[in-house]
Amino acid sequence: MARFTHPGINDDSGNGNVLSNLHYGSFYSTQNQSLAKDAIGAVTLNNTDFNNGVSVVSNSRITIANAGKYNIAFSVQLHNNGGGGSGTTANIWLAKNGTAIADTNTRVSVNTNSPYVVAAWNFFVNASANDYYELMWSPDNTQIQMDYQVAGSHPAIPSVILTVNQIG
Repeated sequence: MARFTHPGINDDSGNGNVLSNLHYGSFYSTQNQSLAKDAIGAVTLNNTDFNNGVSVVSNSRITIANAGKYNIAFSVQLHNNGGGGSGTTANIWLAKNGTAIADTNTRVSVNTNSPYVVAAWNFFVNASANDYYELMWSPDNTQIQMDYQVAGSHPAIPSVILTVNQIG
């Protein structure tokens, strides 16, 4: 079996798993998420696939136990669930320890009765031990939601998927 090696990542276990010292987490939501027009809220995550040194606290705080550089990646399924109201956008950004991080916002168009829109990107962060990050959002129309879809002829579709990987 080939062994992955990377300078600066030590495997003290002797079992050949050179990534054992890195921290990570995979989280998702099985809930519809909505906000009032122009309200600001944290994206919630109610399920954990697996994790090591990264956890979700209070349903939205992505808490990093160990200092380091991390990649936070997400995808959100947005949908404008009906007419009414004049807004057709949602803003999504990252906050650290309760404060919005400058220059992380992106506006996504979510037109009325359009197909679903998936917003997906990532952030590189330099975290101190016990820092927490939250994915924040604000729609300009109450009909714009993050939609969860139950399983049918296909697997269920989470409203949000978020992963965290230590990169250094």
